[in-house]
Amino acid sequence: MNLLITMDNFDKALQEDIDERLEALREIERAIFTSQYSISSKHQEIFSTHSISIIYSVWEGFIQKSFNLYIDQLNNINVEFYDFCDSIIIHHMENSFKQFKQYPNPKKYGQKIKFFKDLYTFHSNQYHHISRIVDTESNVSFKVLNHLLKTFSLQPFPEHWRQYRHPNPNLKESMDLFLYLRNTVAHGGDLKSEEKINQDVYSRFKLLVVDLMYEMKLKMLDGLTEETFLRSKYN
Repeated sequence: MNLLITMDNFDKALQEDIDERLEALREIERAIFTSQYSISSKHQEIFSTHSISIIYSVWEGFIQKSFNLYIDQLNNINVEFYDFCDSIIIHHMENSFKQFKQYPNPKKYGQKIKFFKDLYTFHSNQYHHISRIVDTESNVSFKVLNHLLKTFSLQPFPEHWRQYRHPNPNLKESMDLFLYLRNTVAHGGDLKSEEKINQDVYSRFKLLVVDLMYEMKLKMLDGLTEETFLRSKYN
């Protein structure tokens, strides 16, 4: 398959997803924080508080969708399974055989036999469709995001990136605060008075998510262009 055509399709599909999420974020901000819709002060406070959870859902949804699209591209390139880099092979094998996450091996003899037979069949196949399961651990933190990027041999984010550096909070600190606010609200906790979600806070984390989405797109396009998913790139 022509890699350029594949990349064009990927670029278009990912940009369409980003555009939809940007529109959703704008509409949510317009509905909650502007006078376009008449809502009571009580509802304003409730919706404002929960807007941080909405931004997070947009962000985690993007992570799932973007990696699914990226994996689809890898599966369309027609690469032999063991030509992929080790981290991608491990990702697929761990999702294909849950026993790898259950050390030691199954205790029952019959389960062991089936496991090894399945492994033999697995290794006998020259091609595999890489698993589309992406574990965000329900918390796409700086650490989780970089783990996912490294899994697919994509360039991780540095802690100090673009405007997310001194004297501003760095990227890790910004993502940690975003996740803390989201988890506090999502788990029914109380925010401190200085942590109340207003339009400035919403805009700050909306911009963070937008910056990350566009950078993720560039990282994935670079990965396809440079073929960082191949084992040969590390020999």
